[in-house]
Amino acid sequence: MKKVFYVFCLAFIMFISNTIIAQTSHKIAIQFYAQATNLGAVEIYADTISEGQVYTIQQKTLPSSYAGAQALYDAMVGTEFYFQTGSLNQDIIIGFYISDIDLSNGSYESQNSVNFFFDVNFSISDWNGNLLSEPFNLNSGKYAVLKIYKTTAFNSFISKTGLDISAALKFVYEVSTGFDLTGIQTYDSTSSVTAMISHFSHIVGSNTSAVTAVEENPIANNVPNQFTLKQNYPNPFNPSTKIDFTLPFRSFVQLNVYNVLGVKVATLVNGALSSGLHSVEFNPVNLSSGLYIYELKSNNVTLSRKMLYMK
Repeated sequence: MKKVFYVFCLAFIMFISNTIIAQTSHKIAIQFYAQATNLGAVEIYADTISEGQVYTIQQKTLPSSYAGAQALYDAMVGTEFYFQTGSLNQDIIIGFYISDIDLSNGSYESQNSVNFFFDVNFSISDWNGNLLSEPFNLNSGKYAVLKIYKTTAFNSFISKTGLDISAALKFVYEVSTGFDLTGIQTYDSTSSVTAMISHFSHIVGSNTSAVTAVEENPIANNVPNQFTLKQNYPNPFNPSTKIDFTLPFRSFVQLNVYNVLGVKVATLVNGALSSGLHSVEFNPVNLSSGLYIYELKSNNVTLSRKMLYMK
């Protein structure tokens, strides 16, 4: 009888433990985007997972404007991605921006003369869509895992980029001064290459010798030290105006225009941009004359200014 009682107690404890784990497992909304250097970001698809749940990147046909990057995307199909249970303290939305795409050759734009097999900028928001600070750190001792299989499509893309397919591959963080290996681990085998990620910002992958040899970006001294949003010029304006802003490091940026009632009337930027000065033209098609507000959001920074459109 005691044995039956112990078995019952053990089963009950396991049930309660599993229930608690299920209740504390956080949700992750994944939003996949492609972003070329000369085009705005385009959403590929979105899905939702929970901590501990493995997600596999799906086969998709990219929009016609991004047809030149289809082989680049196909190289990632089958990639597995998950957060270890206990990684998060809240539900999040993760923007998975396949960025710096050069549509003229279907590869990623090289940085510091380094070619990449992977170039993704991650933006993290809370469940209400508010951007969280970058880098976004996971709980201590926990990782997000990204595993790319060396499929025929992946190996073909590697060869196309000019990387040495027989040499070791490595994931690193791209920062304003070059590359940072802190907080990211790579496991390279004959069948796959895996990243163990402790925080999220901008992650790239290349041959190990390439990303560990570059220590400093020669243009780093020209990088601004803060976010700024400049007054549009001309102002008042008709038919268009220019908006300049600066970023101290590579960031996910939203630049929106609102009317005086707070209704969004235009999105000028919605994606990851490199550090430095950026300029955007605003041409208010089908808008009436009047006062408008343009707002820059990035890394918990919100800046806004007013402008006057006169027909």
